[in-house]
Amino acid sequence: MNYQVFSMNEWIYPDSIVSEGGNTAIKLATARGSYAACQILLNGAAPNAEIHCEFVRSTGSVFLRQPEVYQLIDIFVEKNTGPISHCVNEGESAEGYTTRQAPFRVYEAMNPLTEGVVTRAATEALYLCWEIPVDAEAGNYSGELSVTIGEETCLIPVEIEVYQAVVPAEETLAVTNWFSLPNMAKRYNAELWSERHWAMIEKYGRLMRRARQTHFWVPMDAVQVNLVGEDRYQFNFDRAERLIRLYFSLGFTHIEGGLVAGRKDFWGSEFFIWNTWNGGEALKAVSTEGYAYLSQFLPAWRTFLEQNGWLSKLVQHVADEPIGTSVEEYRILSGIVRKFMPGIPLLEAVETYDLAGSVDILVPKNIYYLEHREQFEKLRSLGDKLWFYTCCFPGGSSMNRLWDMPLLRTRYLHWGNYKYDLEGFLHWGLNHCDDDKDPYEQTDLCFPPGDTHITFPGTNGPIGSVRLEAMRAGIEDYELLKQLAKKDKAFADGLTHSCLISFNEANEDPAHFEHVHRKLLQALSEEG
Repeated sequence: MNYQVFSMNEWIYPDSIVSEGGNTAIKLATARGSYAACQILLNGAAPNAEIHCEFVRSTGSVFLRQPEVYQLIDIFVEKNTGPISHCVNEGESAEGYTTRQAPFRVYEAMNPLTEGVVTRAATEALYLCWEIPVDAEAGNYSGELSVTIGEETCLIPVEIEVYQAVVPAEETLAVTNWFSLPNMAKRYNAELWSERHWAMIEKYGRLMRRARQTHFWVPMDAVQVNLVGEDRYQFNFDRAERLIRLYFSLGFTHIEGGLVAGRKDFWGSEFFIWNTWNGGEALKAVSTEGYAYLSQFLPAWRTFLEQNGWLSKLVQHVADEPIGTSVEEYRILSGIVRKFMPGIPLLEAVETYDLAGSVDILVPKNIYYLEHREQFEKLRSLGDKLWFYTCCFPGGSSMNRLWDMPLLRTRYLHWGNYKYDLEGFLHWGLNHCDDDKDPYEQTDLCFPPGDTHITFPGTNGPIGSVRLEAMRAGIEDYELLKQLAKKDKAFADGLTHSCLISFNEANEDPAHFEHVHRKLLQALSEEG
């Protein structure tokens, strides 16, 4: 059985072959309060054999714990991302801006390596990460990792350099991945709002917090609405309260009020309030009936949060992705929300900058921000805040977190947060793979590969992915870059630019990145 050590910042594949001159030792550098991580590729594994890993610390390596070990599960990539967005058209090539031409398989999902886990094929891949406590002493730690499959064992030298630099426990970067509560039930055959469903909601929350997500939304399906008379409503926030208490207990810091309204199609100009109370027609949001609903829901939502002491933790959505043709209605809706929830910041993913005064935290796509940077920065100069998001855009060579893009792009998204001083990141796709599709074998793609989900359903709950790990690492990099900027902004900016030239261009060589990352750690660890 042959093995090779790979960076956590590059994809490996089921058809990858161990190189004769490849890395055979684990050599990592990290800050305290973070993780030291890598991947291991193994060729020639015995079929259906149990996998065991054990780390033996050298003398003095007391702070170096046993690593978390995951068996990497390969997933199917049916189509490539398009040059601008979504997927390539039939017969088109994605050569030049993607890692591989689809269809192909890539190691992505991370299944915890527990007792009884066996090999799936002759080629296996593992993801390992050592958690480095904040109070670890800076220095070099070493040991040996034993990987046993069947009757064969690989002994892998381990050296981890822990720097004085510290990633803070509480994040300054705002991060949200939108999740589907119904999917958390359906993937495990759990009844909605049953105790089994709540157990899954908690497991998803823990996975999000591991990736340093700070904000969580309370979607409208967590609020029970009853029609009690003509245009008269009652609201039950029991489920919302349980969700909020649970996620605050896990370390989330902010609530996103769910979308008040939405459009029936992306290019439409009208907004609607989805009728969840009696299965009837959606209400036109800008109508007498819509106003009647909002004039009752918004005060009830505000009062509920106020009574629990959570109002200061709220950012509120109005309606997702307003475009040029829907600006007029959006402004009216925003005014209604402000009327009943004065002082609450409004947060929105936006498809236009023509929203002055109607949004407090504007969240354009990264490429749209670049194209209209002057207009967005004008809004910021007037007191608004800026985040960014990605979804089915951008494609091509731009930064996004998709299966056929270099893995480093996922990490670089948050270097972009630093580079452009964008205070948050939003993505819609935590677990939104369609019910009739297998998240591991997704076909008939509409969205680009990997856009719908960054977690996977495991046997006993959700499992993470190498992209989710790259996202976590990028968020931690952001925190370190912000620290360095207080000490030497020119140097922090230079390190960033050497990796991320813009949201459309980056140095995607893992060796270059790791060299720069080590410089970042060194600069933060020097006295003075």
